[in-house]
Amino acid sequence: MKKIFFSLMAAGSVMLLMLASCKKDETKVYSSLGNAGNLTASTTTPALSKPTAENTAVTFNWPATPVSGSAGNVTYTLQVDKKGNNFKLPREIAAAGTTTAVKVGDLNKALLNLGLVIDAQAQVEVRLKSSIAPNTDAAYSNAVTLTVIPYSAAGFVYLPGAYQGWSPATAPKLESPLDNKVYDGVVTVPSTVTNFEFKVATKPNWDESFGGASGQLSASGANLVFPGTGTFKLHVDLNSFTYTITKQ
Repeated sequence: MKKIFFSLMAAGSVMLLMLASCKKDETKVYSSLGNAGNLTASTTTPALSKPTAENTAVTFNWPATPVSGSAGNVTYTLQVDKKGNNFKLPREIAAAGTTTAVKVGDLNKALLNLGLVIDAQAQVEVRLKSSIAPNTDAAYSNAVTLTVIPYSAAGFVYLPGAYQGWSPATAPKLESPLDNKVYDGVVTVPSTVTNFEFKVATKPNWDESFGGASGQLSASGANLVFPGTGTFKLHVDLNSFTYTITKQ
């Protein structure tokens, strides 16, 4: 009887292990992407200009990329690269659903980040990237060629001060090439100047200006001060409200 009992116990254990193994196998459900569909563009010659930065430059459409296995959310991204570069270093624009209207400013920013020459005609390629999880194989659509002329998106701040008569309209400017609130430039304070105070104005008027001290900017801060006469490199970051002044 003991032998029969132990045999039954052993058989039962094997069955339990087999059932557990089957249960584990049943929970392993994988997802995979099918082929990306055909990407189309509403125009291949979008008109770009700074005054129309908030307007739609081009609308892209595509069919949903199929997913096999468990249902997964597909993330779509538009990739932009120089024509013939084979998307080695693409710039990306977020997309959603099966259509995305790309703003003039967003497309122009991608073009500038690619290093395209301002006011010069160039060709870029756009494709759709479909993915369901990080570090997994993505699916890519066909490439659409756009002919574009990027514009300068530069933003400026102005440095009115005693050295130039406190006139924002005629003050030296610092430039932000991508208009991302980070500005750089060089200013010369004449040797005849004895008052070195100045401020940072966001427009060529007094609508908004910043003072401060010790590398920190503040709308209510005291006038900033150049270390003396000469030529200075200035860096202003209106994201962190900081600044630096370096003698050249």
